[in-house]
Amino acid sequence: MAEILTLIILLALYLSVSGVLSLSILTIENKCDQTVWPVLYSWTSPHVTTTGFALKKGEARNIRAPFLWYGLISGRTLCSTDTSTGNFSCATGDCSSGKIECADDDYNWSTATYAFFRLDDGGVDSYTVSVEYGYNLPIMVVPSMKSQTCITAGCVVDLNKTCPQDLMNFSGEKLIACSSSCQESGTPESCCLNEFKSKENCKPTTYTKNFENACPLAYIYAYDDNNSTVICSNSTDYVITFCPTSIIPNIR
Repeated sequence: MAEILTLIILLALYLSVSGVLSLSILTIENKCDQTVWPVLYSWTSPHVTTTGFALKKGEARNIRAPFLWYGLISGRTLCSTDTSTGNFSCATGDCSSGKIECADDDYNWSTATYAFFRLDDGGVDSYTVSVEYGYNLPIMVVPSMKSQTCITAGCVVDLNKTCPQDLMNFSGEKLIACSSSCQESGTPESCCLNEFKSKENCKPTTYTKNFENACPLAYIYAYDDNNSTVICSNSTDYVITFCPTSIIPNIR
């Protein structure tokens, strides 16, 4: 038994040192008043061990990030499985996989609040909370080792309350999410494409200013320069919280 335990410890150390596993633990917790289905997507290999799961009110789950991980975390709400087709879908943040787990080879952007992470990149971590594609849940990221550049950040207000009318997403009569102008219209000007694909030509709009006033620490649009990227030392752990305060979106 002692030999087996020693082998397990040595294997874990090898995986960590060899770069298969990161030293960072991502704790995803749900303080919303309803179930949230987190999404994890990886742009780098190896991928995280799960791409989607259910997290009931008050629950949390720890996930060890792969070495050099670059990916995102978001939340889905109002999810259900169609009894006739077996298709799983969500009213907000849906990843279009038809399952609780999301596809790991492609990602379809949704109207959702995102937290992007780039870990162990040149000896440092970075993360950004973004409402570039819209908003569906308040998110806060709390690093374990704080410094002048490594701070708590996120979008912790209910942006649905100040959402412009033409960007509102409803489920029946309930307001459940707020789209970005790019996500809603897809025009080059709102998405900073074609002749607008530069900092000089991609300017803030009344829509982006609405988001920025409410969430000044979040990334708002393609050429946003509000210093929304947080820099931390590698091996930092992170707690990602949905609905981190008593603010509960009207999605029930």
